[in-house]
Amino acid sequence: MRVMFVLNCLGTGGAEHHTYQLANALAARGDICSIVGLTSSYTATDPSQTSIKPAHLSQSSIKKLSQSTVEMLNGNRIYDIGTALGVSRMIRTHAPDVIVAVDERPLLFATISRRLAGSNAKLVSILHNPDILTARDQAFQPIYRYVVARVDAMIYVAQIQRKFWEARGYSPPTSLVIRNGVDLRRFSPHSIVEWKDQTRSMLGLAPSDYVIGLCARFYPQKNHRQLIDAIRILRSRGHPAKALLVGSGPTQASIEQYASENGVLEHVVFAGFQQDVRPYTSAFDVGVLCSISEAASLVALEMMAMGLPVILSNVGNAAEMVLPGETGFLFPPGDTMSLVNHLQALSDPLKRETIGRAACKFVNANFAAGPMLDSYRNFFTRLLVESPPYELLHGQTQIRR
Repeated sequence: MRVMFVLNCLGTGGAEHHTYQLANALAARGDICSIVGLTSSYTATDPSQTSIKPAHLSQSSIKKLSQSTVEMLNGNRIYDIGTALGVSRMIRTHAPDVIVAVDERPLLFATISRRLAGSNAKLVSILHNPDILTARDQAFQPIYRYVVARVDAMIYVAQIQRKFWEARGYSPPTSLVIRNGVDLRRFSPHSIVEWKDQTRSMLGLAPSDYVIGLCARFYPQKNHRQLIDAIRILRSRGHPAKALLVGSGPTQASIEQYASENGVLEHVVFAGFQQDVRPYTSAFDVGVLCSISEAASLVALEMMAMGLPVILSNVGNAAEMVLPGETGFLFPPGDTMSLVNHLQALSDPLKRETIGRAACKFVNANFAAGPMLDSYRNFFTRLLVESPPYELLHGQTQIRR
């Protein structure tokens, strides 16, 4: 089977990581994969890198892409006939059986380019977007609804995400849910044993500090300010709370200023962009996500797989990942006092250990990468051999508690 993935850019964000994981898994089973990045803008994680070439990717990304053909275009505009022709040329060159467009803009280009190439490849879209986030997204919704109706299948990463988009007019001929999965060989409690003490010492964090970690890009929807507020309140209540923020992005400077204005800058560690986040997440006592918008957080699953209790804003599929009081806690988005109260409850090390152990067991049972990757390959195979309506595979839909 020949599979071509079309991405907006070649970066190390969640959608890109998911694509590399899937492409290499297919390649390892004998399928022929190619990856096309539409744009040279490196917007996924590290804003200090304004453009990349495949040869200039990080070592971890090179490893992820090593079994696939990777090509990058320079289509930095939404209307770009040159980019459409470039993708069309690659479709003719690689002759894919399945074209997988990751999110809406790549789907738009893949739809046009498949027609220009005269290709009969099946067109599948994997949608990671949780919401309509920008004015431009809103303006392009009629176009996106048009192309979604013409795919062979749409794959969502969360059940609630499918309901959201189909309520807003997405009506693909076939849709299914395949939830994200974690590489349990890389993310396990062993990481904490290996790195926790060393990392905390390197970052100047004392054994007695209550380290609350957030691993995410500095973007408005990640809502880092809320954790700064929580740290201020916890410290006013006598807790030795420290925030460890892993990532970089356009809002980082404003968050640093906000922490300074609130008198907690000395209690916030900005670890920056990290190719391998495991040594840093290993230093967390609790993992937090304050997002105001999210589809299906891979980083939350990774923290849970490492044996960390998590506290998540109740957006996207958070309610599928967290059993409140058992594997972590949920709080209404924007409700800082609810977040603070959950953090206060987890200031007890024994409670953290109990919940973290349950979180690890839950992810192992329900969100392993192996079943996720099997679901994708099985569906692509059925797509090629069956006539519509296809027998739907819903991936890992039965959650074992």
